[in-house]
Amino acid sequence: MPSGLGGRRLVADVGGSNVRFAVADAAGGLAQAKNYPVAGFGSFAAALQSYLADAGYPGFSTAAIAAAGPVDGGRVDITNNDWSIDSAEISAALSGLPVALINDLEAVAAALPYLTSSDYAAIGKPGPRQGEHRTMLAFNVGTGLGAANASFRAGRWWTGPSEAGHMTLGPLTIGGIEIAADGDSIESVLSGPGVVALYRRVAQQKGAPVNTPRGPAEVFTRAERDAAAVRVIELLTLVLGRIAGDLVLATTAWGGIYFCGSVAGAWAPLADAAQFRAEFTRKGPMRTRMLDVPSAVIRREHVALFGLAMLPAAD
Repeated sequence: MPSGLGGRRLVADVGGSNVRFAVADAAGGLAQAKNYPVAGFGSFAAALQSYLADAGYPGFSTAAIAAAGPVDGGRVDITNNDWSIDSAEISAALSGLPVALINDLEAVAAALPYLTSSDYAAIGKPGPRQGEHRTMLAFNVGTGLGAANASFRAGRWWTGPSEAGHMTLGPLTIGGIEIAADGDSIESVLSGPGVVALYRRVAQQKGAPVNTPRGPAEVFTRAERDAAAVRVIELLTLVLGRIAGDLVLATTAWGGIYFCGSVAGAWAPLADAAQFRAEFTRKGPMRTRMLDVPSAVIRREHVALFGLAMLPAAD
């Protein structure tokens, strides 16, 4: 829990298209949450000043920022827009208050130890278990793709970022459908634009007229009446099961993998959980262990902001 004076913390989640702000209390409660389009501001600092003015300059004693990109030396260049954020500069703009700057998926990972059964929906069995100190993994599938882990060491939870979305997936073909070409990354195939591209390839194979969806949400909506959309969900289930299992093995996340993001949230209710778990656990000598690893999709709103609230005070 936050340990700064008064326990109130400014939290911000910076993505490629939007930035979200709130003021968090010591229990992780969020107040004065506001969302701004990145395109409306020349910098994060400008968006921050606008938020502070709109929120009436609320009081807080620390700040924590999650940003979509690798953090190096207290600085991050956002992957999908031209913003750069420097924690020292933001601290100076906030009269020297401590500022933590972490990867956006690290913020979701920081939330995992504090989620309750109402905050997620299990994908198959077993369901998540509260109170354990096993490593857990946050896995975002949305406009982009990323992963980060939460591990318990020396009496506290620590988060570890990754750039898993840029790992190579291709070449990969399933049932005559090219899922990934040589050199394609996981993100290029499984994120929102990749889902739309996969739909086009499936529809072309079926010989149906290709009415390209406007986005991944439309692909999932079409599943009620469109065989191509149904097949896309089946293929996503297979590939996500395989990749999720690989990431668990790479991080020894025996405490479970927790999906978030717009694509994951729309896919999960439509997916065949048994098919997902079969691929997730198909790991040779590790299969028995993998059978005991939970998988779930996070349902809690603003989970990254909640995770920022639950970080220890900025070091």
